[in-house]
Amino acid sequence: MSNPLLDLLDAATEARVSNPQLRPSVLSALRLATGAGLIAAGRLLTLRHDGEVREIIAHGDATLSEEADQQLVARCRDAHAQIEEGGTVAYPLGKAKRIHGVLLIQEGKTDVGQLLADIFLQWCAMAEFVRIEKAELIDENFQLREEIKQQFSDKNIIAVSGGFRRIIDNAKRVASSTATVLIHGETGTGKELIARVIHENSNRANGPFVPINCGALSESLLESELFGHVKGAFTGAVNDRKGRFEAANGGTIFLDEVGEVSQAMQVRLLRVLQEMEVERVGDNRVRKLDVRVVAATNRVLEDEVQKGTFRADLYYRLNVVYLHIPPLRQRPEDIPHLVEHFLNVYCARNCKYIDSISREVIEILTTYPWPGNVRELENCIEKLVVMVPGREVTPDLLPMSVMAYDPHQEADQAQGVATFEARLKSFMQTETHTCIERGGNDLYDSVRNKWERYLFEAVLNACSNNKSKAAQILGITRNTLNTRLKELCDVKREWTVD
Repeated sequence: MSNPLLDLLDAATEARVSNPQLRPSVLSALRLATGAGLIAAGRLLTLRHDGEVREIIAHGDATLSEEADQQLVARCRDAHAQIEEGGTVAYPLGKAKRIHGVLLIQEGKTDVGQLLADIFLQWCAMAEFVRIEKAELIDENFQLREEIKQQFSDKNIIAVSGGFRRIIDNAKRVASSTATVLIHGETGTGKELIARVIHENSNRANGPFVPINCGALSESLLESELFGHVKGAFTGAVNDRKGRFEAANGGTIFLDEVGEVSQAMQVRLLRVLQEMEVERVGDNRVRKLDVRVVAATNRVLEDEVQKGTFRADLYYRLNVVYLHIPPLRQRPEDIPHLVEHFLNVYCARNCKYIDSISREVIEILTTYPWPGNVRELENCIEKLVVMVPGREVTPDLLPMSVMAYDPHQEADQAQGVATFEARLKSFMQTETHTCIERGGNDLYDSVRNKWERYLFEAVLNACSNNKSKAAQILGITRNTLNTRLKELCDVKREWTVD
């Protein structure tokens, strides 16, 4: 024989699972209890923290007036106990000081009112928890937005060069419009930074900023990411999913590396940009959009159009406002300020204190061309902070690629002059052919003697002819240095030893 209370509990739980919102789930439970003849009517009055009624969820015809209901609720709330009046029983939902609500049951069977009160207490407590959590998330979201605004404020952008400052000014100027922006620059120059400046200075700043790297995804994945899909559109599509364009509705979408997009995807992108509407994969419903599009690439799209790898109509649609970010090598005056900024960031992150950086290090960093631009410089500074043993950054901590860079190499190549490495290679080849032609067997000693002479002379001059110090720098003993000098010197020379 079935138990009516257990049947009601199972039915109410099923109704809650199918619709977890408080109002519809409470109404379903009251209807079930009324339909089963367990109660004549029921009303749930949820309360705020101050005890005032938040909302009333009712089913059935009430026998008490609204004023009598309010008085009964107030008495039950203050007494924290069950109260009965004229066939209506009031059950407090809560314990101690917090009462989430009061349940009024008319002509209820035995234990039905208490069962519903226990169920509704859990649901009300859960709804209150969700409400508080949502409020906290809204506050947290607001705080994060404010932090992002401050982070990408032009006051916090590290740049003193006129070229980069003009880019920032142009980005702020174009932010107030709805025009599509195309940002061009080498990798690591800060294209996303400029895109965020545009977003944060626009009237869409309170909307979402949605970045996507078009070059990091295959064509099929990119289509689903950009436009979304419906359930069953392909294997693994177990539910409907918004695309990045829909997620950015009311805000800005940043299409990074747009030059890597395939021809087929370019056609779909063009339609979205022209019509401002999107169609999910596997769906025939068109959804209107209100999105600001900012695209970026490290390719020269004009050349790609000439080659036929990029559609001309898409290029013209993207290239409404064009911003070119100069590479770091063209604005060396920014490097010392960036170095100082990254030092502060990574010292704080790694709990280190660096009070000085040698002038030689700054000169080397300023001279190096930084093919990876700001990103490479940032990684270099992080390495310096991690590896520095004391409180001063010295040149020996720099990466070998930075230390070994020859600043005259690019100038020699531009003027058609062979680089030092090329000249050295040519010299070695000449010496080798000469030795082979004369049938010699002293190639190693001959080449070593020629180059060792210049090395020893440079070191001794740097050490003021102090052979002990010179031997230490060379990593050999003083006796070995003396022996080699005697072999190399054709003319007797005076060496002073401190």
